[in-house]
Amino acid sequence: MDGAVDRSIARSLLSCLTDEHLRIVDADDDYVAALGYTRDALIGRDVLSLTHPDDRDFNRQCAEALKSGGAPYSITKRYVRIDGQPLWVTNHISLFHAGGTRRMMATVELRDGPPPEDERRLLRKAAQRILAKRRLRHDHFEHDLFGEPAFDLLLDLFAQDLAGRDSYTTSAAVASGAPLTTALRQIAMLVERGLIARVADPVDRRRVRLCMTDDGAMRMRAYLLAAEQM
Repeated sequence: MDGAVDRSIARSLLSCLTDEHLRIVDADDDYVAALGYTRDALIGRDVLSLTHPDDRDFNRQCAEALKSGGAPYSITKRYVRIDGQPLWVTNHISLFHAGGTRRMMATVELRDGPPPEDERRLLRKAAQRILAKRRLRHDHFEHDLFGEPAFDLLLDLFAQDLAGRDSYTTSAAVASGAPLTTALRQIAMLVERGLIARVADPVDRRRVRLCMTDDGAMRMRAYLLAAEQM
């Protein structure tokens, strides 16, 4: 199947059975089809290897807690299909004994996208990942070879806003990696374009905070969600 899963041929609930090490023991036909693999290719695979890298640690922690005597749990996460596309799901996980072995059963609900409570985490990680890759260029090429400090400023400010951290003019300029005078010009341009705003610090009026405007945040959100689908 191309791109998104065809919901018309998939049940609303799928199922997957793993051993206690999260290796797939069995799965129903719709689970196999949703991920785009053949059954033989899935059997024996570690579920975490099929999970988006940003979601693996949390998935592992939940599974370890269950194996240590915790209660059954639900987790919303992304699988990565064979074509590289993310597949949002909510897995409901329980542990049971089969003879002398332990098995983990996942009842899987397909989702059209991240739930609101997960979107902030997704967007912040996406912004940080893109910014880190852009900054990596400086380790291999001269600093003055590439431009676009304005986009670095937007990515950093968007991530800081989502994390609930304040950003100030000077710290944002330094974080952009551009010369201070260049960064300050870029900040002024972004303010003029209505993508970011200057706000007086309520505690220290001599300091000026920077924050995304509604329009800037909306456009960056749309960009990052689109980038996550590539």
